[in-house]
Amino acid sequence: MKTLDRILVLRRWTEEPGELTPAEAAQKAGAAVSRFYEIVNAWKADPSIGSVGTFGKKPGRTGERLDGEVVNAIQSVLPRLVSRYKDGKVAFIVELLSREPALQGVSLPHLNTLRKMVEREKRRLRAEEQVGSRPGFDAVGCDLLREDGTHHVVFGVVDRTSRLILGFSVGRIEDSLAAYRRAARDALDRIGRRDAQALPWSDGTTRVDVIVGEDAQAWAAVHAAYVADPIGPVFELVEAPRRFGRYFKIVAGTKLGGMKIWPGRTGVKDDAAVSEGDAYTNEAATTAIEIEIARHNAQVMAESTATGSPRPAPETVRILEFFARA
Repeated sequence: MKTLDRILVLRRWTEEPGELTPAEAAQKAGAAVSRFYEIVNAWKADPSIGSVGTFGKKPGRTGERLDGEVVNAIQSVLPRLVSRYKDGKVAFIVELLSREPALQGVSLPHLNTLRKMVEREKRRLRAEEQVGSRPGFDAVGCDLLREDGTHHVVFGVVDRTSRLILGFSVGRIEDSLAAYRRAARDALDRIGRRDAQALPWSDGTTRVDVIVGEDAQAWAAVHAAYVADPIGPVFELVEAPRRFGRYFKIVAGTKLGGMKIWPGRTGVKDDAAVSEGDAYTNEAATTAIEIEIARHNAQVMAESTATGSPRPAPETVRILEFFARA
């Protein structure tokens, strides 16, 4: 299934814009940036195995070779079937695939391959709006000013699938590790409250990404510790230029509630005394941001139609605990 795993890079690039920079996507694809753009264009014109170029199966690898046209034919009907029978068993949907009129006469892959394709599509559809599938730790400057005239920076646990902010803190880019640690603790505290709002939780966490501040060395040590004893989800550090506010922008646009956020001004060296206005201590800023995040989350939940588990998956809690004590 390596070929299908690599196709997910292209799907993530095209279906989840803004989550990866070209350099990051190209690195995951194992191609130069210029080559990656060529592959993307080919994929958009013809989303098949044949268009992914160097993503194809390498010599010496074992396993079933999947025909591009067959995969395309399956993918043309699979999302519809899984969406229609979202509570149906995998075996039932595989049987429907074998009887699908559009697939008659097609030489389908092995049964185990079909099962894996169905299972993956079920996970993808189920996680589209659920909470906890793909949290990201992000930092962004906001309208509130520090006493020195610079922007307060919000460090958040940004849930990229549900668009909720699960926890936050205020802090400084130079010590993002401590700020994200506080944000993770805040998320755990909110999840554990007796009066916590019921959320549609995912059955698991597939990945977590951290927008690294100016303390990259500290984060490298944290990442090494995770690699040595992984909890389960993919954990990656994002250190690309202009990275700050990436996930906040995806889930909230230019405002959190009624508070404007400034990705472009976050982490800028000449940010000193950028504006004049009321100064907020860390405590006062935290209180004000709390109100705006509550407004944002309330709006997101009002628009959500997602269903899920009543409680977060154990690995979701474990990954938050990992960052809370990092």
